[in-house]
Amino acid sequence: MRTSKEELLFRAMEHAVAGRAVEARRALRSLESRLDVDVVPEDLGYHLFAMAVAHRLEGSGARNPYLNPRGEGGRQIDLFRSLMTYMPLAATADVLANAVLEELLGSRSEATLVDVGIGQGRQEGRLLRLLSKRGVLPRRLTLVGVDPSGASLEQAESAVAQVAREVGGVVRFVGVEAPVEAVTEATWSRLRELPGPRVVNAAFAMHHVAEEPGHPGAARDAVLRHLRALEPVGLVLSEPNTDHFAASPLARFQHAWRHFTHVFQLLDTLGVPSDERAAIKRFFGREVEDVVGTVDEAARCERHELAATWMARLRRAGFVPLESMERLRPEGVHPALTLRRAPGLVGLSWREEVLVAVLAVRPDIARA
Repeated sequence: MRTSKEELLFRAMEHAVAGRAVEARRALRSLESRLDVDVVPEDLGYHLFAMAVAHRLEGSGARNPYLNPRGEGGRQIDLFRSLMTYMPLAATADVLANAVLEELLGSRSEATLVDVGIGQGRQEGRLLRLLSKRGVLPRRLTLVGVDPSGASLEQAESAVAQVAREVGGVVRFVGVEAPVEAVTEATWSRLRELPGPRVVNAAFAMHHVAEEPGHPGAARDAVLRHLRALEPVGLVLSEPNTDHFAASPLARFQHAWRHFTHVFQLLDTLGVPSDERAAIKRFFGREVEDVVGTVDEAARCERHELAATWMARLRRAGFVPLESMERLRPEGVHPALTLRRAPGLVGLSWREEVLVAVLAVRPDIARA
């Protein structure tokens, strides 16, 4: 049963989708009059969703939260640092992904890691330290960072070089400044020539792949085929587990409300300092604005999909679940979370809701 605040929020969205702007704004005003975001933790979630509905009513264009500078609240990539520090979902997904990457890369004399959406290279720094601690750091590692932000690539190269010096590793950094769906055939060809074994990592990046109007899913399927053509020994994919891609606007709103409400409720149980908690909610609020508030479907950035849908895409691209995922028992899993396992997949669950999934696959030899 919905609360009175939920009823007003859902009513506002229903009016907005139906084009009843006056009724939608009336419902939003009524909702906002009941909120006290400084006192009631859950009210900031209502406020962020109300802002997203208002954004939809304005018909404002979508703004990729990672590529567009934001004034109030800081850059999205910087807010992600608070997320990694205090929020167990991304941090635990990082632990799981790095445990798989350690198995795939460890003790190699030479290897290549292709990281899609490398950002500022924090996960890769943690991976290098893990490999060094275990005594399995490859003697020579080529790290390919694919990212649309040149500034992020510069930060990633610098951060990785510093960690490499700390652990005594030999790491060659190759930056590819482009969205992964825009990487040229010539670049893909050069990546196929890098020393093997090759491994692919994509952490919370693949749902950003831009799609051509009228061809939903075609671009991300094409990216996965390109990654398969690299002949990697394994691919690790971390993604939120919710449908903000194929669903209709109203269904997408419902999925977003369910997903982010669970995320906010989890955050509110963790004893995170209030300013950091607000920063993390602002991070997710910008995603809500994109998912809920963008009218132009082609312009949306946050196109999350269910883990089962990602696994189906991976299978079509020529991958099969990585068997060792079943045995994965890494240290550092946050006690608030429960691990839900399926072939090639570990879901991070809170209150029986899988919020994030880490998938690990290898090429299907039978289709080679």
